[in-house]
Amino acid sequence: MDSKIVFLYSCNEIANQLGDFKIYEKGRRLKKVASDKDIFFEITFQTGFNNHSSHIMINPSMAIYSTSLKKWQIENIKSEFCTGLIYANHIGYITPLQTWKKWNLAGLSHEKSISEIVKNIQKFVLPIFEIFDAKETAVEFLKNKGTKFNPYCEDSLGPLAFLLCHTDHETSELFFNHYIENSINKDKIISFFEKLKTDKEIDLNHSEFVDAAHIKLAFINNLSLK
Repeated sequence: MDSKIVFLYSCNEIANQLGDFKIYEKGRRLKKVASDKDIFFEITFQTGFNNHSSHIMINPSMAIYSTSLKKWQIENIKSEFCTGLIYANHIGYITPLQTWKKWNLAGLSHEKSISEIVKNIQKFVLPIFEIFDAKETAVEFLKNKGTKFNPYCEDSLGPLAFLLCHTDHETSELFFNHYIENSINKDKIISFFEKLKTDKEIDLNHSEFVDAAHIKLAFINNLSLK
């Protein structure tokens, strides 16, 4: 069977075991809208360019978006590439696998791979989506625990814009400082933050290192380091 057909068939197999997700792009993208209709969740599947009859790879990721956040980002970041993204990750990095995991859908591997992907989504992805089903629950979690949604998730500044958009100054500041306090790059972040005080222009669409754009966003929104 053609590798593309196997891949798309497998995407739909997974979707059929996950409940009320709508299917887009022939199964490559699954979408579900939260209770408040503003936040929505996506699970996406990618494959490789070198597939053949015994090697058909699937690479799953998850993401959380907000429609109102996208509008806020466009107004405050002024970039045409704003998407309203709150948080995203490859499924392998939020599970005990702790790697950029790809599964083989070909031959005897097919059933086992589908089963493992579904179980990982049900156990580790859907609980994160549940946290964001209501903004109040999401904000409270981020305020107290950052993005440590489970023992395998790393802390991230990704949801900072979401908090700036939907919460008060104090909550955003607590989230920001919690991340810095626990970051292995704490000194680098503090040094960069202090340097921003002397910069004449701050470009939110340029990131000198992984967290730089988020740190700039915190700075221009008057968040303070504690």
